[in-house]
Amino acid sequence: MWLGVVCSLLFSAVTAIQSDTPNIAGVWVLNPALTVKPDEIGFTPDWARSGAPGGEGGGARSGGGRGRRGGSGSSGSGVSASPAASDSMDDSTRVQQLTMEARTPPEHITIVQKSGTVSIADDQGHSRTFHPNGQLEDLTIGTVALPTVAHWESGGLVVLFDVAKGRQIRYTLTPSQKPARLLVDIRLIQNGREGDEVKLTYETPDEHDREVLSGTPMPPVPPSPPAGERPATPVVPDATLPAAGPRAGVLPPGSELKGLGAIAVEVEDLSGPAAACGLDQAKIKSSVTQILADAGYKAPIGREDAYVLVSIATSKLPDGACVSRYDTSLVSHADATFPYLKGTVAAVEIQLLHDGGMAGGSPSAHAAAVMDALTKSVTHFVAQIRAAGK
Repeated sequence: MWLGVVCSLLFSAVTAIQSDTPNIAGVWVLNPALTVKPDEIGFTPDWARSGAPGGEGGGARSGGGRGRRGGSGSSGSGVSASPAASDSMDDSTRVQQLTMEARTPPEHITIVQKSGTVSIADDQGHSRTFHPNGQLEDLTIGTVALPTVAHWESGGLVVLFDVAKGRQIRYTLTPSQKPARLLVDIRLIQNGREGDEVKLTYETPDEHDREVLSGTPMPPVPPSPPAGERPATPVVPDATLPAAGPRAGVLPPGSELKGLGAIAVEVEDLSGPAAACGLDQAKIKSSVTQILADAGYKAPIGREDAYVLVSIATSKLPDGACVSRYDTSLVSHADATFPYLKGTVAAVEIQLLHDGGMAGGSPSAHAAAVMDALTKSVTHFVAQIRAAGK
């Protein structure tokens, strides 16, 4: 009897722990307006911490390592992304690669979360699978080992990269609701002291699109005059001068989408893992062609003045999950003039519209996820073409 009660309690405890694990899976798009980071990101060189000539002394970098020295550039700030002279080649690779990733974060990331693994891939070609059990595991940067520890903590995934002696980079990924966002905090740690920090905010593609489409820039507000001074008199245009206007012969925005009646479809060759992830070039082309046909755009006969170009790059993660980066463009040809050339260049390829992103998931569901994303892109193109024709 007591054994049954103990087993029941243990099962309940494990279930509670599993239910408390946050869900960070999905496709996420970076919101640059909600990104916070210092102008320079890096570790303090050893000479600056040890009080060598030109340095700051051992205790001057206070306040969690966020102190800055005067001057501009890495030499003036005392913060450098470059490794110390005593670092090994592997240390140098880890420091440079991971500080670069923190300095230039990806615009799109895809996270596949399973019971014992979390796989993260981005549009910069990085893909890593973590086991959030608090145990040390060796990932790799090319052929260089990357000691890593991941665990769940306070509603988020914490990943600690050991990049060199006394230097770590910690990622904390925390989901939030209403609106659905993924908050990513990147912190450089040196000898146990917290240094530079980067705060990123990722949103779902739909939320990001809504914010971009609904956002209207506010007109600039002139600065208030100092106390005691009269405000500047506004400049009145001279009525005798011709009013400034658009250049002669230049059509208004959106005119390039008017008159499109026939649109072809081209799908670039798929990468090696695409077939294993359920993607088929012919089926993708047929599906996109059908979407355009249903909207009234027939495939052209003969010369293709405009076409939809689909490009997909697929990777298969170590845990079997599939991740694809897709780009959809509406392309046309036109004769063009350039300010640095005399004359006209014939048949220049022009990108009229573009959409792209990432999709990820299990091999059985991956093709449907990619096709759903492509359908949204092409449908959005159709809506823009129709709006331009009104």
